[in-house]
Order: sequence, then structure tokens, then C-alpha cells
Amino acid sequence: MLITLRAALSFLTTLPVPPPTAAQFEDDPGLGGRAFSWYPAVGLLIGLILAALAAILWLSPLPAAARAGIILGAWIAITGGLHLDGLMDSCDALFAPVDVARRLAILKDVHTGAFGVIGVVWLLGMKWTLLTYLLAADPLAPVLLLAPLWGRWMLVWAAGRFPYARRESSLGSFMRQGLGSRQIGLASLFALSIHAGIVIWLGPALLWIVLAPLVGIALAYWSASRLGGGLTGDLYGALCEVVELAVLLLAAMI
Repeated sequence: MLITLRAALSFLTTLPVPPPTAAQFEDDPGLGGRAFSWYPAVGLLIGLILAALAAILWLSPLPAAARAGIILGAWIAITGGLHLDGLMDSCDALFAPVDVARRLAILKDVHTGAFGVIGVVWLLGMKWTLLTYLLAADPLAPVLLLAPLWGRWMLVWAAGRFPYARRESSLGSFMRQGLGSRQIGLASLFALSIHAGIVIWLGPALLWIVLAPLVGIALAYWSASRLGGGLTGDLYGALCEVVELAVLLLAAMI
């Protein structure tokens, strides 16, 4: 259990957690897939770190916009920009007027095109704007917990629901080995339990945020239709970012 937790933490964050060794992955090829059970818990940990930072910054004389910018920067630093990279690649591939084979090639290309730049600038701008609004009213906005939580749940659901889009082996396909209904069920139970606890604690209005993953699910089906029925690791990251944004948007509407 601790090895799978280390795998999840080392893959999803830049926290100083030693990852499993190559020998451990060789001895247990399903290690990466079983680690998916921990993904929402890692998301909650990210949220707790961001909430603690928000509480500290609330004591400073900084305006809400500056505090939001610092928190957004910390959010990116904790995750190493992993999912933002996936978002850029996904925008370049999905919006290009090309066939499936060319889209898959674009996803492997290390260069970023216009769609990728536009997508990441728009998403970060939206996140910063929404964080500025939310943190001005509540220094401990619960969305700082719920956004990373549901974003990492989206990774689990997408990887478990769709086949891998490429035939050749890659990091994304390797990490899916060992992922099954048990991991999806545990991740879903954890995410729903945490969300229910926050709703009970802070009020039923936050229940509507559970609609955010539905945005990601709809986008996942659309993306799979553009990639021949499957998804890749880049798409997992893009879906995580979109669900996080959807949580912030719904919270701003409450």
C-alpha cells in the first residue's frame, strides 16, 4: 500500500517523496495501475497545501489578485506543470483539422503550436480570475480542496473508461497496467466521501460542484471520438485541468 502511495505522490507532485525503484516496477508491472486508487487522496493533499497557503496569505496586506496569483503559482509548482503540458498538447491535436494518425503524432511532438498556447493562457487566466473572486470573499475557499480532488479523480475515470489510443508502449500505457474496477471504485468512493463531508460541514450549496466531473466526462467522450476511440496521457492531464476549472466556475456561481 505504501509503495502505491509513493508511486502516486511521485508521479502527480513534485513533493520530495522517493518513487518506487525500477526493480519494483519490474517485479510488479501493475504497481502504477493500482496507484490510481490514491489519486484523489493526492488531490486532497494538494488542496490542503493550497488552503494552508491561502490562510497564511490572508494575513498579509496583499490584494486578492496577488494572493490568487501566488496560489496559482504554487498550484503549478506542486504539480510540476504536468497537466498543463498535457493540456497544450491536447489543444494542438484536438483542434487541428487533420486525421487521427496526425493528431496522435501531434500529441507526441515536443513543440507547442498556436492552439496549445491559446488554450493554456486562457485556462490560467480563467483560473486566476476565479481564484481572485473566490478568495476575496473566503480565505479558506473549499474549492481549493475540491478542485484538485475531482481533477485527480478525472484521471482515474478517464484512464479506466477508455482504451489507450496508441498501439506502441508509452508512459501513459505503462501506468495503466493494473488499473481496474477496484481502483476506480475506491477512488470514486473517496472523492464522494470527502465532497459529502464538506457539504455537511459548509452547506448544501456546495453539492452542485459535483457537476464539474460531468464536464470532464463529456469532454472525454468528445476527445476519444477525435482520437479513434481512445485517450492518451496528455488527454488525461487536459481533462484534469478542465475539471479543476469547472469546479472553480461552479463555485463562483454559488
